[in-house]
Amino acid sequence: MKNQSFDQLAYARRIRRAGRPIHIPEDDGERACMSSDEMRVRQTGGFVDSAAFDFGPGAGIKIFLTITFLRSTLAISSFELKLPWEQTFFQWLEDPLVIEGISNCYRFYGGRQRLEFERTEVLNHKLTATVSFSAGQSVQGYLLGFGDPMPPDIQHGATIPAFIIFYDQRGREFRAPLELWADRTETKLRLERLVAKRRRSIFDDRDVIACK
Repeated sequence: MKNQSFDQLAYARRIRRAGRPIHIPEDDGERACMSSDEMRVRQTGGFVDSAAFDFGPGAGIKIFLTITFLRSTLAISSFELKLPWEQTFFQWLEDPLVIEGISNCYRFYGGRQRLEFERTEVLNHKLTATVSFSAGQSVQGYLLGFGDPMPPDIQHGATIPAFIIFYDQRGREFRAPLELWADRTETKLRLERLVAKRRRSIFDDRDVIACK
């Protein structure tokens, strides 16, 4: 019965792709989903290539993915990130050519160090509702975003479970699990500087003696 039900669902989807409008409960519910035979999402690169990192007043997010489209005329209209802590603010970095006009680099602002990525290695601007992909086509690169700071109980080097959700041009979702490396280097350096400053005594500075 399970195989028969699956065959009926696949058959109904083939009928719809052929252009006949039919109702499919699995796809036409409140949360219609893309099937695994339409899209494949893999987290690739090294473990530091997908990370949540302290940067200025919040946390930066970088996710290195390979996305393969298994069906033609599939477009990604939007995508979102689900983290294990509540986010009051989060946004994906905008295309630098749109907001600056001449820059070819995505940049994170607000930190002590300058962090930027070449536009050619970023997916943010490549996944839009106006760009459809053909069967067998793959794209690879970073998704870059910025949001609320990480909770203080997340230690440097910890593994953070998350989900990336893609929505196609029909509003269907595709959810893929992620693992992000927690990079708390900036917070560690900030605390070390604060501790070192507090430990200084009045004898650390020499008295200034005026010369006659």
